[in-house]
Amino acid sequence: MKHFAIGDSELQTLNNVAIFSQLPSNLLQGLFENTSGTFYENQTDLFMAGDEADGFYILLSGEVHLTILTADGAQSLVRIVEPGESFAEAAMLGLGEFPINGTAMPKSAIVKVSKSLFEKKISNDPEASLHLLSALIKRQQFLISEIKILKSLSPCQRVASKLLSLYESNKWKGSGNLPRCKQTMASNVGIDPASFSRVLRRLEDAGIVCEGQEVIITDPDKLRQYCAGFGYVFDENKLLMSA
Repeated sequence: MKHFAIGDSELQTLNNVAIFSQLPSNLLQGLFENTSGTFYENQTDLFMAGDEADGFYILLSGEVHLTILTADGAQSLVRIVEPGESFAEAAMLGLGEFPINGTAMPKSAIVKVSKSLFEKKISNDPEASLHLLSALIKRQQFLISEIKILKSLSPCQRVASKLLSLYESNKWKGSGNLPRCKQTMASNVGIDPASFSRVLRRLEDAGIVCEGQEVIITDPDKLRQYCAGFGYVFDENKLLMSA
């Protein structure tokens, strides 16, 4: 791994992160002055469950996998962090330790905000404190709401909403191989990887066809209509649901 300075391009990316989006530019620069980012060439553990939560992270590029160990010792993927997202804020502010494992995938660039720096900045700057704490609370409430909504959906609804989200956000063209392997996709929406292909086959009436490793949205409007039936309308500012 190697370290890099936080320059204008990185600050622009950080400014678009949800928890920093309402922060004035001078406060954003102050938070990251004398802070560097880290580029991980290879897969690297950032933290393990039970470690002290000594900061939170922002992913600039690449991927971070958040996982837990099941009762039988297997790794279960909880969430894939994508560029422009922050993670581990709640652990730093409330729990005091990381409840899950965080792993940087190869070719990932990450900025870590240490707990000591964060506390120093907000204690010395009431305006920054108000902005950051408000944003962190809203972010946590949003994620909790999304988890509750995800749990309320059937496997078919979870997969359909995920595929529509990938398609509408231009992260996938709607045909061919999925952006990630089916096992990863299944874990990402909280279903058994062994049943992912079976769920896809059940979505033919929703405009989705599965041919081997390829998935095809044959009728985007039909898929939108199917998803709207259980409350999902694509919104780039939300993970899953429209409300």
